[in-house]
Amino acid sequence: SPKRSEEPYTASDLRLLRSVATQTGFALENSRLTEAVAREAAQKERLNAELEIAREVQERLFPQELPNVDGLEYYGACRPALGVGGDYYDFLELPGGKFGIAIGDVSGKGIGASLMMASLQASLRGQAIHSGDDLASLMTHVNTLVYEASTTNRYATFYYAQYDPKTRKLSYVNAGHNPPFLLRPNGSDVEVIKLDVGGPVVGMLPSILVCYEQGEVQLEEGDMLVGFTDGISESMNPAEEEWGEDELLEDLKGLISCPAEEVLRTIVAAADKFADGAKQHDDMTMIVVRVQ
Repeated sequence: SPKRSEEPYTASDLRLLRSVATQTGFALENSRLTEAVAREAAQKERLNAELEIAREVQERLFPQELPNVDGLEYYGACRPALGVGGDYYDFLELPGGKFGIAIGDVSGKGIGASLMMASLQASLRGQAIHSGDDLASLMTHVNTLVYEASTTNRYATFYYAQYDPKTRKLSYVNAGHNPPFLLRPNGSDVEVIKLDVGGPVVGMLPSILVCYEQGEVQLEEGDMLVGFTDGISESMNPAEEEWGEDELLEDLKGLISCPAEEVLRTIVAAADKFADGAKQHDDMTMIVVRVQ
């Protein structure tokens, strides 16, 4: 618009106007950026709050109390790579005084894996009470439930066992999981039995395409059963080298007489020492059961 004096704009006037316009543009842009940053911060805060709720809910899915079992001393723990994870372990009091032992690893990490982990836990607990001694059928039913409740790219490796304190017999089915180690003192040596009888992972295929086999082993005083997920054995150092099951097993042999909780904490510390400060890339879960 023209000047009030109706005089023409001078070069100095034009420079001043351009400067004011530029500064006004910067101010408007800064205001928009400030609003965008505030919205992003608020969204991040909401996501963090939701993640914390999910973490607390998942933490409650793990055993809160360890029931007393005649002749057994045991312990388990999980350390997710993120706030929530897909690893699972459980200890179950069953009819007839029997004792259920479970460990599993859902594909992936984060919220999606944690939701499938919750589905796996609910499926197992619902089936274990009524399955009796037929663990192959139990695993088939668990596979059906998880398959129907999950997407095609989700599955879980899973190991489930039942222990009878009266006979010391351990029955189990291994659905594609890292075979747990059964360590048995044998004079100055330690015998190692890998519990690998079972079948495919759960949740990937319909039950018409899967078949599970039940394994059994007679436990003895001094035996130590160790189940773990690959976040333990595949702990990586900064050079991207894996710790490995052989190193894990050698450390376990030296701990065969130690309490279950001490065994677990020592192994996790050894994995962390090997990682040498590298970021934890996978959930780490372990269970230790000792026969007394």
